[in-house]
Amino acid sequence: MSSIDTSTDTATVAGYLSPQRGIHWRSIIGFELAWLALVYFQSLAIVPALAYLLYGLYRLPNRPRLAVMIIAATGIVTDTLLVSLQVISFSETMLLPGWFLLIWLLFALAAVETMAGFLRPWWLGMLLGATGGPLSYLGGAALSGGILQFPLASWSFVVLVAVWGVIGVILGYSRRFYAQTVK
Repeated sequence: MSSIDTSTDTATVAGYLSPQRGIHWRSIIGFELAWLALVYFQSLAIVPALAYLLYGLYRLPNRPRLAVMIIAATGIVTDTLLVSLQVISFSETMLLPGWFLLIWLLFALAAVETMAGFLRPWWLGMLLGATGGPLSYLGGAALSGGILQFPLASWSFVVLVAVWGVIGVILGYSRRFYAQTVK
């Protein structure tokens, strides 16, 4: 008679969004491709980007799915505030365009699936947020054909650095509310 060891190793952690080996490539590549398509083609890329978003949301359990919605809503409110303060603006509209709202939903999906795991130390969240966020806006302005603009010039960039430094810290901290692990 053979004995089967049914005890679990306490060092092994199982569960959705638990530390994985390697990088979640679908999330990173999917977000980057969708971001590029939406910034460059704007409304023409909404359907494939929306399909990718729905696929990603379908694969998530309920708590991380709710986290995506909360992060996206917070980001949209933040950028709406930045538009009203004229830190950023969009030509031909006073509101955030639909394709830009979709970028926030896709960013929130990528943050929940992958990015927030890298941001757990507060100082790393601040550093990566303060560099990656503003650089994304600069890249978006360059690729959007003048649609995304910075009315305050270099002050816009300074504000974006501060705002995204805080966002990076919050994203890293928020992970503990939706990344469920079982020991």
